[in-house]
Amino acid sequence: MDSQKVAELEYEALQAEKRDKLNGRMQIWSLFFGLVSGAGLVSVQAGAVSSLIALYPFLAMCLARYAGHSERVLDQVKGRLLGVERACGFAGYEQVNKLNARQRRAGSQLKAFRDAVLVSQVAATALVVLRMPALWAGIAIALGEVTLMLLTWYWLSD
Repeated sequence: MDSQKVAELEYEALQAEKRDKLNGRMQIWSLFFGLVSGAGLVSVQAGAVSSLIALYPFLAMCLARYAGHSERVLDQVKGRLLGVERACGFAGYEQVNKLNARQRRAGSQLKAFRDAVLVSQVAATALVVLRMPALWAGIAIALGEVTLMLLTWYWLSD
């Protein structure tokens, strides 16, 4: 097998990986909306069941970590695609995208997801504090959840 054929096969495999990661974004958003819906349902329940809303920031943080990892892998795949395009000497999508990078901002999907997760975590934490019978217990839980929010912000920041 010659090196040109190997480069073509690698390029095709990288394009498939990129397509899978881009399609995975919709799944991540679907999971997020399902998680928010479930948290909303739990929050309107009466009694001790409503305190399960305190788990929401942890679950959202786990989803954020997965989303951040997925986006970083996508960036690596894009970088490798760019390298293959340059090595083979043709102007593919990644090279054209790199040339036009000054005209638009990349990473907006991850920033939008970060903001949505953080806003929902703040809302869930506020509900926990408001529903706690003892204010000191609500504040203690809120401090723990602020730590989770900081980790979420870290994992979803560039």
